[in-house]
Amino acid sequence: MSATHAHELNAAAQSGQPSSHSTSPVLWMALLLAILVGVLTLMWRHAERAPAVPASAETTPVVAAPTMDAPAAMRTPATASHGPRKPAAVGDRQARPLAGNPSPTYPPAALRAGVEGSVVASLQVDAQGKVTDASIVSHDGERSRDLDRAVLNTLGSWKFEPALRNGRAVATVVRVPVDFRTGR
Repeated sequence: MSATHAHELNAAAQSGQPSSHSTSPVLWMALLLAILVGVLTLMWRHAERAPAVPASAETTPVVAAPTMDAPAAMRTPATASHGPRKPAAVGDRQARPLAGNPSPTYPPAALRAGVEGSVVASLQVDAQGKVTDASIVSHDGERSRDLDRAVLNTLGSWKFEPALRNGRAVATVVRVPVDFRTGR
């Protein structure tokens, strides 16, 4: 900026007359409004493309050890992390097992035989938090009817805080992994 131009700007500022380079407050407001509308539009479009929160959740693994101190393996469930998720709407949550639910016990025959592995159960949970159906969806390690039966018998009696969608209780599917390790 030349000294003459700076002098003209300084003189205009002191005299109270607008400079030829000053910007109207209305233009600044219009610019800020346009930026705000652009940001909100991008957020809205991103929310439309983001996948919906899945109807099933995986809870933290339950460990069925030969010596279970307490059936508290599921006190605080957490959903499994499978990458970035769309934030849940206010009032939405997955079904959560209640603290008093028992952990599956290691079947004595499977324990004696040294059978180990993980079993994942899929539980249909109704809007009242009751398990209406339970099935085994996968195994890791040795497959054992004893382990499957122990998981289904125990998890089938579990109670849940029901899932919420838009603040209303809804039926959902919950997957619960159970680990059987002998600790040798």
